[in-house]
Amino acid sequence: MFTIGFGANLFAPMLEVYRSAEGIGQPSVTAMLGVYAAGLVPALLLAGRASDRLGRSAILRPALLLAGAGSAVLAAGAALGAPALFAGRCIVGAGVGMAMACGAAWIKELSADRPAAGPRRATAAVSAGFGGGPLVSGLVAEFAPAPELTPYLVHLALVALVAPLLRAAPETRPPAPGRPGSRPALIPPAARTRAFGWAVAAWAPWVFGCVTVAFALLPVLVLDQVRLPVAYSGLIAFLAMGSGAAVQPAAARLAAAGWLPLSVIGLGAAAAGMLGAAATAAWPHPLAVPPVAALLGCSYGVMMVAGLHEVALISPPAQLGALIGVFYALTYLGFAAPFVLSLLAPPAGAALGGGPAAGYAALLLAGAAIAAGSAVPVGRVAARAARDAGRTRPA
Repeated sequence: MFTIGFGANLFAPMLEVYRSAEGIGQPSVTAMLGVYAAGLVPALLLAGRASDRLGRSAILRPALLLAGAGSAVLAAGAALGAPALFAGRCIVGAGVGMAMACGAAWIKELSADRPAAGPRRATAAVSAGFGGGPLVSGLVAEFAPAPELTPYLVHLALVALVAPLLRAAPETRPPAPGRPGSRPALIPPAARTRAFGWAVAAWAPWVFGCVTVAFALLPVLVLDQVRLPVAYSGLIAFLAMGSGAAVQPAAARLAAAGWLPLSVIGLGAAAAGMLGAAATAAWPHPLAVPPVAALLGCSYGVMMVAGLHEVALISPPAQLGALIGVFYALTYLGFAAPFVLSLLAPPAGAALGGGPAAGYAALLLAGAAIAAGSAVPVGRVAARAARDAGRTRPA
């Protein structure tokens, strides 16, 4: 899970490489960042239910190889150009989608010693990869030769090291194909319940919406003031994803205290982070970005743990992989946020009588208002669901 997350997010600082070396515009490079959702979302939905029938290892092992193949295609983009970059991102997305659905379920089932720690372990592993990937690739692309190639070779080497180790992991869900011709629903019944709709689905896109704004948009606002722009971009991505991983133990303690649903805490952090992002857009400075990125990363970490806990409680065992896949698919819709903002900011700024920076600030302020306002109904329904189930919030 760490290795796949590493490959998924090492692309973040590469955006500046493609902007500066290839002259690709901001909307195009953010589209490259987000296009991997085209491979990821279908893979999430299909692989989750497939892992419920075929076993977790039957999905995660090929997912690792597919993620490596995506990095190989991205490396070829140094010679083949933008079409290979878009294709490689889609392939990486498919590998990540396969892994996220079954990997989280597998880690939860392997955590028999501490069942409540399973979601946190899964999120910590992939978050560490998400943060470590851009940190390493940013430094490699900044200081090593062939910046459009070398970071992907690092990931391919990591895949080669980890693939043999994966064979030793025990299967937790033996294959159970069921009756001939039978197929579980693409969207499991648990995903169509009111509890899932309000306690999870209503806020899930904010998970990656927050963190992608942190590492794909905020650095762009200040790169003209930075001497090492690629390394700076990688550092901001590491800070955003790393804070998301680091906050999870504290999130678990807050959940155990039962003061507020974790999703409400995450939405509050999202609203505060969007306010900070709006201020950065209005008054850009390189030192303003790190604390805002960390706050948006904390929102990501809290909401990811909250969602996996809620899914584990809502889902019957036979639907767990499929429902995790639906949750992750909803979270990854947030990857479109930087692309949408880059398209809307220029006209929004012009309508306000200013430039793109004014447009970014206005749009981010609107995002803060939406996050804060949605916390009220989400919190009300989540608290009512907890009372109806006769439980406290999960630790």
